[in-house]
Amino acid sequence: MSRYEEFLDGAIDLHCHIDLEFSPHVFRKREPEWEWLPKAEALGMRGVVLKSHWWPTVYAVPYLKQLYRGSVEVWPSIALNPVVGGVELWAVESAAAFGAKMVFLPTWSARNDLQGTGFHLRVAEAFETFRPERIQGVSFLDEDGGLTATGRELLDYCQRHDLTLATGHVSAQESLAFAQAARDLGYRRLVFSHPLSGSVHAPLAAAKRAAELGAWVELCWNAIMPGRMSPVAAVEWIREVGADHVVASTDYFRAPTPNPPELLRFLLGTLYDNALSVEEIRAIAVVNPARALGLPY
Repeated sequence: MSRYEEFLDGAIDLHCHIDLEFSPHVFRKREPEWEWLPKAEALGMRGVVLKSHWWPTVYAVPYLKQLYRGSVEVWPSIALNPVVGGVELWAVESAAAFGAKMVFLPTWSARNDLQGTGFHLRVAEAFETFRPERIQGVSFLDEDGGLTATGRELLDYCQRHDLTLATGHVSAQESLAFAQAARDLGYRRLVFSHPLSGSVHAPLAAAKRAAELGAWVELCWNAIMPGRMSPVAAVEWIREVGADHVVASTDYFRAPTPNPPELLRFLLGTLYDNALSVEEIRAIAVVNPARALGLPY
């Protein structure tokens, strides 16, 4: 086994989209989970959080575990879009009852996503009757630029029920409001979702500030895919934010890409080839994701 495979020993992918996410035909992935999970196990991965923009993955994971009985942990999640009830505590509670480990703030229904070239445009490709202009986008900023009461309720609930909260597609300003409120609460399980993505477009200063406030800041493979940030710049970004606060994930979604373990191997190996140290890679792939989920490492 080469060093590149060793990078995955104990690794956790916090952001991996499920294969059957929208329909049997739309946005299907390269392989179903029961085919690639044994490959993740062979590479020594510790676990993966399965995400969906549409249905909570809590309903799929119990059945998936009948098809895959290996050592890789599969944690379900919920994204608080209208199809699951939106930003409601009962939606979070029901997902937690089925074992959800992670809660994602709205993605395609975030006001920030709807106001730009966000993922809502992809959803419109999937369903003929989907009308983004009819969606009342969700924002978590009050009139003073602070976090709304709804946002504080979500943070408090996640803290009390052992859940990790990720910021989804909300704006950088909203993510920082969550980070400040999380710090005030002593909540250490907030993930600033893919700040470099086209849905968020967060400046480096925002990512650094979120890390200073104690949030975990996510770097996805999508950030360094062809046509995006250069790997050299990505390594500089990690060090500017602080490798002790960055979590690496695949945000596995696109059918042309390799399966999640190979994609994570590619991400970590590319960063290593561009001067990220072995210790820094272990931090962003193994230690920090475990801490973000409240797990021992």
